[in-house]
Amino acid sequence: MALVKPEEMVLQSRGFQNLSWLRQIGLMVGLAASVAIGIGIAMWSQTPDYRLLYSNLNEQDANAVVQALQQAGIKYQLSSDASTVMVPGNQVHNARLKLAGQGLPKGVGAGFELLDENQGFGVSQFMEKARYQRALEGELARTIASINSVRSARVHLAIPKRSAFVRARKKPTASVTVDLYAGRSLNEEQVAAIGHMVAASVPDMEV
Repeated sequence: MALVKPEEMVLQSRGFQNLSWLRQIGLMVGLAASVAIGIGIAMWSQTPDYRLLYSNLNEQDANAVVQALQQAGIKYQLSSDASTVMVPGNQVHNARLKLAGQGLPKGVGAGFELLDENQGFGVSQFMEKARYQRALEGELARTIASINSVRSARVHLAIPKRSAFVRARKKPTASVTVDLYAGRSLNEEQVAAIGHMVAASVPDMEV
């Protein structure tokens, strides 16, 4: 590492003093801006990438979810209307399982925003629903597969078409298949959490 001699520092200082006051101010402003940009980049690189946890929450569910996240030590962001909760991307599945184990959220249908892609024009309502259902099944399967004991998981949802006749209406059902690692199993709390999470993602589904 090269060291600057004292006499060289004196010469540099005199050279700076010999500049006009406008150039001195310009150099100082440029230096300050460079430092500020460097600090900003460093802070931005350390900011976690937040992803959606739950949306369309009522006030009671939002308060309960936030309290549970605080107790679990999971960072979160709450929207201004207190209906949407976001957590770091690497904590989404873990947070959903912890909340589901506590029966949260209690509001039916407080699900996930899975379809960020633009569907374009000309997409039929049937295709839109089918695409959403596949996305929901995949999201649920990924969350279940994040459990340490689970090697892989598949979720199949049977969501009947809504009928105008109350007597003809059928409840939606779900089938969950898990492939466990050798010698591992799921405890009752984990099974209950999976059941609640799936049921809470589909309106009118019962555990």
